[in-house]
Amino acid sequence: MTNEKEEKEKEALTEPDHVHGLPDDRDDFSDLDTGWAWMVLLASFGTFFLIGNSMYAVGIIHSSLLDRYGEKVTLTSWAGALHTALMSLGGPLSTVVIDRFSCRTAITASGMFFVVGYLGTAFAETIETAIFTCGILAGTGAALGYTAAMVAVGFNFRRRRNLALGIAVSGVGAGLFVLAPLMQLSREFYGPMGFFIILAAMTANIVTFGQLCFPSKLELHTQRRRKLDSFRSTDSQNCFTSFKPYLNVVTNKGMVCLFFSMFFYCLGTYLVYLHLPTFIVTKGFTAVQASFLVSLSGILSLFGRLLTGMVANLNRINDTVLYSGSMGIVGIASFIYPFTANYFTGHVIYTVLLGLFFGSCYVSITAVSLKFVEISYVAAAIGLQFCFGGIGAIVGPVCAGIVVDAGGTYELSLIVAAVCIVLGMTFSAVTMCCKETNNDAILHIEETIEIPEKHPNNSATLHEEDKGSFLKHCQNGSGIDVKISE
Repeated sequence: MTNEKEEKEKEALTEPDHVHGLPDDRDDFSDLDTGWAWMVLLASFGTFFLIGNSMYAVGIIHSSLLDRYGEKVTLTSWAGALHTALMSLGGPLSTVVIDRFSCRTAITASGMFFVVGYLGTAFAETIETAIFTCGILAGTGAALGYTAAMVAVGFNFRRRRNLALGIAVSGVGAGLFVLAPLMQLSREFYGPMGFFIILAAMTANIVTFGQLCFPSKLELHTQRRRKLDSFRSTDSQNCFTSFKPYLNVVTNKGMVCLFFSMFFYCLGTYLVYLHLPTFIVTKGFTAVQASFLVSLSGILSLFGRLLTGMVANLNRINDTVLYSGSMGIVGIASFIYPFTANYFTGHVIYTVLLGLFFGSCYVSITAVSLKFVEISYVAAAIGLQFCFGGIGAIVGPVCAGIVVDAGGTYELSLIVAAVCIVLGMTFSAVTMCCKETNNDAILHIEETIEIPEKHPNNSATLHEEDKGSFLKHCQNGSGIDVKISE
């Protein structure tokens, strides 16, 4: 037993080969905003392009499953519901993979889960099997890739981070606009089985995009900081160390406000998108006109996210103001919308505003999170926010059903959604009163680590080669001083 402990401690002190890509000087993050960072941005855009399409075109998937199995709508809808909800609820899972391995590993695993999930659905003989393959496996793939693609951009850009995030997340709207019609055509031409095989082939490209996301010097720097935190901890603290990123995030008042902000915002917006097509039809317009308006919202989302990134990159508007302001515009428009819905112009104006501003907050989410947590914990912060958003995405449709079943109108449902969105805006605005973290100082922090002459929980003396290896590990451009204590 003692030998096993010594081996584990020795592994903790030795340095993997991949850290030699760290900067030679602690101020040298020269690969940010240039060079391969733009290839990572392209890979992130492609990942959002494919994941966004599969999530927002879940209605086509639902229809295909209904045609193939002929089961009840309630049972069949579980596949689509899990597929969508897991993208956000699985944010912490993606965070664990990012922190333990890298963004590259998380995105690559995302593509693999998608391929296995869709191929399994193509050959599934029962709807229960399809719920597992399409809902859980493919949904897990979405969870791994969505958070990692956003965090990867944050690790590769600093000066142009907001612009890069705007370009990356605009892939969601681009995927919906370009691929949704192709998905519908492939379903009609090849049938349900061929449709899911094509989906598997399309999402296999996420594996390629993942392989392009080589860790930047900043990402490797944050990995080193986590390893040093782990080294400081004794065996009795290892469990605590594993949860330290989450504890640092959930104990921050600013981040707690952002959690509730994302919860209420997703609750309201998912409720809106659930009832919007039916509401338009109940006002005397055709289903074709309703689908046109929803598509218009999706197309404008592409431009809205891109423009938000460009505006945020000018640094003339506070990121929190941009974040909460976009929520406020959607909330106020949702309040007014039911009173203008008798006119087609009213529907057009609302869908234009919804499309332009619905996704703007996701462009600023990294910049706003970095106001309250270190760069080392940004993956945990974003993952937990998406998790709270996923809970809201489930609660929203439930609330909508309760309102309508209790005799309420669709107008009332939309007003409830507007209230929730405004609450989301309010919680995000409150963060302006919370204490912020200086991440620029964290990148250049001076620290001193004392390496004991003996292991903390063992009488065995550290070997000289172990000390040398760890000293080399810590002093190779990390900005951290190390000394041996007696």
